[in-house]
Amino acid sequence: MSAPTTADQDPAPEVPRRLEMAVYGAATFSNSLGYMMMVVLPLWALTLGVSPLMVGIILGARHALVLLYSIHGGAMMDRLDVRRVMIAFAGFGVLLPLLFPITPWIWAIIILQMIGGYCSATGWMGAQAIIGQVMRGSAVHTGRMAFVVRIGALIGPPLAGAAWDFGGPWAAFGTLSAWGLGMLLCCFALPPVQQEGDTGPRPRPRVADLMPRLSDYLIAFRMLVVPLVAVVMAVSVLRIAGFSIQSSFYAVYLEGRGYNGTAIGVLLAAYSLFGGGLSLAVGPLTRRFAPLWLLIFVIGGSAVAIALTPALGSYWLLLLAAAVNGGCYGLSQPLVISITSRVVGRGEQGKAVGLRTTANRLAATFLPVIMGAVVQGVGLEASFYITGGAVVALLALVALGARLVTSPADRMPGNGLPKG
Repeated sequence: MSAPTTADQDPAPEVPRRLEMAVYGAATFSNSLGYMMMVVLPLWALTLGVSPLMVGIILGARHALVLLYSIHGGAMMDRLDVRRVMIAFAGFGVLLPLLFPITPWIWAIIILQMIGGYCSATGWMGAQAIIGQVMRGSAVHTGRMAFVVRIGALIGPPLAGAAWDFGGPWAAFGTLSAWGLGMLLCCFALPPVQQEGDTGPRPRPRVADLMPRLSDYLIAFRMLVVPLVAVVMAVSVLRIAGFSIQSSFYAVYLEGRGYNGTAIGVLLAAYSLFGGGLSLAVGPLTRRFAPLWLLIFVIGGSAVAIALTPALGSYWLLLLAAAVNGGCYGLSQPLVISITSRVVGRGEQGKAVGLRTTANRLAATFLPVIMGAVVQGVGLEASFYITGGAVVALLALVALGARLVTSPADRMPGNGLPKG
């Protein structure tokens, strides 16, 4: 018998087109809602005479419940059915934006923002869980989802801004509600997802199911005992660290070098376009290279590309670096999702997504603060070298640890991971 080819090792599973389109649609609408809210909500807050500090608090409140209850949300998906949970929270996501224009109290806006953030995050988490449950963490399908999600992130924010310009708060928040309706319709289009061992319908939700359980959190954190899961979580945090450099002071530094808003916008557009386009290459690449090492390599490439920004003397070199950075970052997202999905059991996909989301939100919350402290201590230009160098150094340590604790199968092309 001939040896299997790398293409045979990781075939993309056949899934119904309806399921595939519904998953991509739910992921796109849910993921881009946060970007749209970042456009509309500050404008609404300023019309209320809110201070810049309070605007920051309002925007940051969107992550509070996601940080605390992502694992609980994932556990509900594992227990009650992903589709059912997604539909419930998507329904709230349609109604909540319409409450903002009639809410003049800051404390109420903060509460709405917290709930709305959790509702949209649940849709994004559910799409990832289905990728793991039904599509077996296929790198091909994960790459397609990442590509479509980028399209939503490019279309949604300008649409929300235009709605504000032409129709004011009601038009803008109405657009957010319509965007949420798109997520709800995609969730309804999802067929019921059967878990391994299911012999009948899932249990009906109870009030107790809405309350977090300590056992769910213990099970989720126990996944870190699996070496490959621990390595991917560490790499995922370093992925967010590299992005924090990009999102915190990149535009500020370029403006200080004399580049205008249009020039900076072109660099950011190149970052986004290459990130979305190259995500489609994840499937073919994982058939030729070990996904774990490919993930480490692209995150390192992203960190180096952004860290070298002060050393690049021409705009064309900055454009090239932005494309490399975006391409590497775009490849890393589906790789993280695919590897994690394929190493945990089908009945634990929700908790695994919740654990990864918790780690990412922790990193996104505190790393910009660390970056700001570095800038204040050593200056803006040096901070790129220091923080980027730190990310690369830590990534090298993680790579060494991965070499020591993962099995040879984990480092093989074609994913080399459990197929269940």
